[in-house]
Amino acid sequence: MSTKVVYIAGAGRSGSTFLSQLLSQNDDCFNLGQIRHLPLALKRNETCACHQPIQECAYWGPVAAEMTDRHGEDVFERLKTGAPAFKTSATQNSGWEDAAVRDLIRQENAEYLSLLGDLYATAARQAGGAALIDSSKAPDVALSLSLIPEISLYTLNLLRDPRAVNASWAKRVQKKETLQQRARNWNNRVRRMEAFQQGSDAPFLQLHYETLATAPRKTIEDIQSWAGLQVATPFFTSDAEADISWERNHLFPPANEEVLEKRATHIQIKPSESWKSEENARYRKMAERINFPLAKKMGYTK
Repeated sequence: MSTKVVYIAGAGRSGSTFLSQLLSQNDDCFNLGQIRHLPLALKRNETCACHQPIQECAYWGPVAAEMTDRHGEDVFERLKTGAPAFKTSATQNSGWEDAAVRDLIRQENAEYLSLLGDLYATAARQAGGAALIDSSKAPDVALSLSLIPEISLYTLNLLRDPRAVNASWAKRVQKKETLQQRARNWNNRVRRMEAFQQGSDAPFLQLHYETLATAPRKTIEDIQSWAGLQVATPFFTSDAEADISWERNHLFPPANEEVLEKRATHIQIKPSESWKSEENARYRKMAERINFPLAKKMGYTK
């Protein structure tokens, strides 16, 4: 039996947590958050969105126990070390659009991919067979999922204007060099996802955050239809407001800390314009210097 995964790719500070929450409101979906960080979250016993330590969480606890019973006490350590090894392999073997390159990456990481596939299958069983929403964002994680035959992958590439992304990062990061690196990461992820799309025959949808923020209800319905999910948005109380249930949301750090802290049950969705303010002018200029003309190719204009 295949495991359906709707994978949200893109740069940080692009609205992936918010999008994953909206997609998880129907009972045919379950929000995992950033499952790539699960081994570290278990080691640190981070607090889940359900307010329980993740090792005692009614969802993640049984997932961890089943994986340990089947693969041994060190299974999450093997997953933890396997992830960066896979990333290194995927980086060194560039050209993801080439089937031979993808086969080589698969062969070099066969054991890790087998464990990863079983983790997603275990998570799906614990979720009652629902489609899994994974907002890990990283291109290499999308690639790893595409190389696992038992996973039915739907890749949703979420793009946000890099000037807005840079201004958002600036609220948390003050060091100029770090902000510049985050801007370069935007470019790297766009290019990696272009190569991923060219080499994968799995369903792929490119979505601008600005479209989601402007017409959230219609956008969610469009995504549901594309991914073969139940097309229903009764949780929207208007075209731009929604009631949020946390029943199918078991997020953990480093998911958006503000979202985890507030655990809002009603949200109003509207475009963010604060990045256009004068106080963010230097962050806009930085992004324009680093991210254009690639951003123009993605539909953004100066």
